[in-house]
Amino acid sequence: MGIVGESGSGKSVTSLSIMRLIPQPPGKIERGEVLFKGRDLLKMSEAEMRKIRGHDIAMIFQDPMTSLNPVLTVGEQIAEATRLHLGYSKKEALDKAVEMLRLVKIPAADKRIKDYPHQFSGGMRQRVMIAMALSCDPAVLIADEPTTALDVTIQAQIIELMNEMQQRLGSAIVLITHDLGVVAETCKNVLVMYGGNMVEYGTADDIFNRPKMPYTMGLLESLPRLDVDGERLIPIEGQPPNLLRMPPGCAFAPRCRYKMPMCDQPVPLYDFGSGHVARCFLYDERAADQRTLDVESAPRTSLEALL
Repeated sequence: MGIVGESGSGKSVTSLSIMRLIPQPPGKIERGEVLFKGRDLLKMSEAEMRKIRGHDIAMIFQDPMTSLNPVLTVGEQIAEATRLHLGYSKKEALDKAVEMLRLVKIPAADKRIKDYPHQFSGGMRQRVMIAMALSCDPAVLIADEPTTALDVTIQAQIIELMNEMQQRLGSAIVLITHDLGVVAETCKNVLVMYGGNMVEYGTADDIFNRPKMPYTMGLLESLPRLDVDGERLIPIEGQPPNLLRMPPGCAFAPRCRYKMPMCDQPVPLYDFGSGHVARCFLYDERAADQRTLDVESAPRTSLEALL
């Protein structure tokens, strides 16, 4: 599943909430549930969460240089998870670390486990993070912008590697990214976030070919198209909301070309079938006399154009 949205929309905070890594204080989880195999993670003790974190649910953080410990070798850092969660001996854990580095295609893995993070390039550090996250065969892998700050060639290699690992280990992947091209190529389902809320959810085909929320349409219209000559990009006007001073009703309304008076009210989710939902009053039966623009005439970026 891909999670997309502008910076500040709540993507990383959502993933940190799943892992129970929100610093408290200053943050706190006020309400809701995080269900994993029928159990609510928010009701577990910290000791129970430590058993799940890194074992059943693993996370690849945004910046591998700051996420890896600079004074420990990468072998020690990968081995730590398997010793803690799987009860491996020191030798078994280091052997597993070598195996994982080979799986993520790091050359001379048996020698490189003795190297420190600063001795690896950015792309190689990202591979180390993937190896560490997958070392205990987690059921869920959360990848928080795993290709940020990497060049295009390395980005493609990292995404291909994650797909290979998913097929080999059977893990579910939650991919947080700004890159809609990556989402189109790799994700089955897509969740669009804005202002700390889910505003649309559906299959990749639904989101790219039949978007319902004007914010989703705006994201697609701002993408460069290689299949159309001379088409201008259409930016989303304005700025994301200040989460400390949210507008009433729809958070996207101040930037929305389809804004109506009723948008100042709390917006429910509208169901379009097959799991496709969107949070927008355009599809309310009361909107007909308030609508000033035809939403069906909005431009579309097809899924095929991004692949």
